[in-house]
Amino acid sequence: MRTVIVLSAVGLTLAGCDLFNAPAKPADPGGETPSTAPAPAGAGNFAHSQGEDLSGYYQVGEAQVGPGDFSLMHLFVGQAQAFADWETGKRSATFAPVMLEFLVPGETTERVLPDSYSVSDGRIRMTGNGSNGDRITFDGQLNVGTLATARRNLGGSEEPAITATIRIGDQSWSGVKLNWYGGD
Repeated sequence: MRTVIVLSAVGLTLAGCDLFNAPAKPADPGGETPSTAPAPAGAGNFAHSQGEDLSGYYQVGEAQVGPGDFSLMHLFVGQAQAFADWETGKRSATFAPVMLEFLVPGETTERVLPDSYSVSDGRIRMTGNGSNGDRITFDGQLNVGTLATARRNLGGSEEPAITATIRIGDQSWSGVKLNWYGGD
């Protein structure tokens, strides 16, 4: 059975915060892992300031991103209201405004929610933890011209809308290219 891990991701530089070097959070004694437990309401590690609609799915091209059979499939970005809800504490244990989906052999679909994110028209950044405890970071630069063209054409662009660096545990992949599509 093949599985998908969804990792929330978003990014805008938060002034004075070192979001990408924070220690991993331990498992919740109540049974939820850090990958599924929503951050407490009022946490200041979440911000968005995009003026453009960035919503949709960003698919990874042919390149393998991830250790072994664990591979990144796509990034999901929600609409502005999803960000506003998340930042005011209206959070789901299974959904966040930005998610990365990884294909993981032998597992079931799992969503990894962010413990920090920042999103702007030019950049998406986030941190979170995989179910195995690995710290995962996403830092993506948006190409707004390519995104606008892809949205007008309802996807299908060969040019990447995002070029990112992804770190999973102690492994890093840079120059990861993601193309926008509107979803199902």
